[in-house]
Amino acid sequence: MRPMRRLMRDPKFMLLFAGQAINMFGDRALLVVLAIWVKELTGSDALAGVVFVLLSVPSLLAPLTGLLVDRFPRRTTLIVNDLVAAALVLCLLLVRDEGDLWIVFAVTLGYGISNAIFNAARGGLVHSMVPAELLGDANGLFGSLAQGLRILGPLLGAGIFVTVGLGAVALLDAGTFLVSVLILLMLRRTPDLVRSRDGEPTHLWRDLTAGVRHVLGTADLRGAVIALGLSLGAAGLINPAMFAAVDQGLNRSSAFIGVISAFQGAGSIAGGLMVGTLIRRFGERRTAAIGFLFSAVGLLLVIPTSEVGMCAAGVLVGVSIPVFMVATTTLVQRRTEGALQGRALTAMDALIDIPFVLSLALGSFIIQFVEYRLVYAFSALAFTVVAVFVLAPRRRVPVTA
Repeated sequence: MRPMRRLMRDPKFMLLFAGQAINMFGDRALLVVLAIWVKELTGSDALAGVVFVLLSVPSLLAPLTGLLVDRFPRRTTLIVNDLVAAALVLCLLLVRDEGDLWIVFAVTLGYGISNAIFNAARGGLVHSMVPAELLGDANGLFGSLAQGLRILGPLLGAGIFVTVGLGAVALLDAGTFLVSVLILLMLRRTPDLVRSRDGEPTHLWRDLTAGVRHVLGTADLRGAVIALGLSLGAAGLINPAMFAAVDQGLNRSSAFIGVISAFQGAGSIAGGLMVGTLIRRFGERRTAAIGFLFSAVGLLLVIPTSEVGMCAAGVLVGVSIPVFMVATTTLVQRRTEGALQGRALTAMDALIDIPFVLSLALGSFIIQFVEYRLVYAFSALAFTVVAVFVLAPRRRVPVTA
């Protein structure tokens, strides 16, 4: 716990953490409400699903968002991004009926772009603020926060939406952005941008693709990110299968998924708090492999299909997510120079988001023909294979601070 205490005693880091906690809380409160609102406006499940597609599309813009983050100071980028996001969210106050659906979709797409910039800029800022040996702990804290808010944020957002309406949720989210801006303004004299190639000529295409080329051209990073993408591809198959497991296996309503999600959220908070210690003891690659194996065991527990087993599976899978996510993110940060942080992190996000989105679509299709236990067994096997792949020896690459 000594490294965690070091972070807690760093006033600048704790100020950043507080601001980002408020920011992320507003995000979680609004995102689920957007889909609910589209469903109420149109009565269409498909159109409600478009919300989640639009939130994922910006990952394809990773070269542009990453270059933006690397060309400007990260604190300034976060401030401008929060102000633009606040103005964008307030546009939801104009929504009155189904004819205004385009406003919801436009805001959702802009919100997705804002989130991509937010994640990369914050990652670069944390890299410059936190000593290398504490990166795993810092990322783990943010991971625990994100998972905890994944439960609390939607509950509060949905509650406000039902009692007061979409406008109140939009105002809440805009308010959290403004509070975040005020806190970021207090972070003065923070080293948030490292320029390593001053004086060199710039080439737009080379600069845009630098993050992808760095990730795929560095043996450690290539293996880790490919493994993470494959694991999320296997995870995407599980989302549709979970409904079948609850309905067909437990003979329970879909509402029971909320119970499983609560156990998963608790596990994720614990995983985020322990990942820094695991990274110091085993290194990023082995820690990621531990996370993948936790997921494999958790998925296997679903196959007998009991309520206790599924709740235990939720805990194990919950623990695993921040463990392998934070381990991989920390590895990318440590193997990437400061001036390339934004492009490397957005490249990683794009490379793992694409297989996840594709597998969601595939899982929704195959669950009509394949028994859910087979889907869980296949995904557990995939996580096991990925863990072995991550542990395979590779050429060592020197760490770039």
